Amino acid sequence: MPGAITKGWRVKHPNTFDCEFGFSSMGDEIAAGWGASMAQSGPGGLGGTPIVMLGDGTYMMMNSDIYFAALTGHKMIVVVCDNGGYAVINRLQQFKGVPGFNNMLTDCRVRNKDNPLHVDFVKHAEAMGAKARQAESLADFEDAMKWAQGNDGPPVLSIVSDAWAWVPGDADWDVGVPEISNFESVRAARKSQDAIRINQRVGV
Repeated sequence: MPGAITKGWRVKHPNTFDCEFGFSSMGDEIAAGWGASMAQSGPGGLGGTPIVMLGDGTYMMMNSDIYFAALTGHKMIVVVCDNGGYAVINRLQQFKGVPGFNNMLTDCRVRNKDNPLHVDFVKHAEAMGAKARQAESLADFEDAMKWAQGNDGPPVLSIVSDAWAWVPGDADWDVGVPEISNFESVRAARKSQDAIRINQRVGV
């Protein structure tokens, strides 16, 4: 999601876009949105409503600040892309030559693989005091976003997303790949990484 949003988002003003990258900060998104809401509504703030986009896996890591934003009345819109697990990490895992495991609900060691427990994110957010709505399509999502903009506090929108479709265009995610492996796919990923590193520029 960070890469996809960076490719598609058009920033209109400085200091209006924040993206978790680098060493990653999975789980900080909702807290960061609440912090941005406090800063933007305070003295000297830019105003406006922060929009927080995150996946269902990240939502499950840390969602409690929805409650505190509802408690304090700070406005932010939270968009939960429900793709059935940690799809971004699953993609990275497979890109580095490893068969996907333990990131998607369908390939985890769970009690019922065919029908894993699913969180109703709308009900969950409502239980923490937020108004929430499920979007069934992109057209429905547009209506839901208008609805969220007209509500106070931290409205939460949930939309089912495809875990396997990605925005075109990419860059290498330079995560270490073993030099020695019994898997041909890992050895191929290592060769690819070595070739990419030759063309890397040294920062200045």
